[in-house]
Amino acid sequence: MPRHVDHERRRREVTAVAAELVATRGRAALTARNVSELAGYSTTVVTHYFADMADLLHETYAFAASRAHCRIDAVLSADPADVAGLAEALLPLDKVRRQDWLIWLAFWSEALASPPLMADQRRRASTTVRRFAGCLELLAAQGRLPDHVEIDDTADRLG
Repeated sequence: MPRHVDHERRRREVTAVAAELVATRGRAALTARNVSELAGYSTTVVTHYFADMADLLHETYAFAASRAHCRIDAVLSADPADVAGLAEALLPLDKVRRQDWLIWLAFWSEALASPPLMADQRRRASTTVRRFAGCLELLAAQGRLPDHVEIDDTADRLG
């Protein structure tokens, strides 16, 4: 009887291994062989789930962005005006957030040469700026932000 494989779960497992690899050894270490060795799968498993290493890197970037998104959602659901909490959710203040930054930096260098990857990076950066602007607008509406603060400029600098 054929063994049932949860393909989505397997893809997430491979992505998590790739994230660990990029964060600890850099983008150059992201190879099918290295990922498969670390995951305990054959290289066929890696190549089955990802078209190429750019596809796996993009999925790894989305993985790190998803972790950040969860942290951001937790902060903003508790207090939609918590600009400091939003910044802390993104800053490399612990192991996971440092890993996310290392993954993002690896991805950003790849995105310079790939219009689709660059478009995704720009979209995510724009979303971050809008989140900061939303926090600042709430602070201003609550009278908790000095009148001289330019919300769009400040959000852009924070994001």
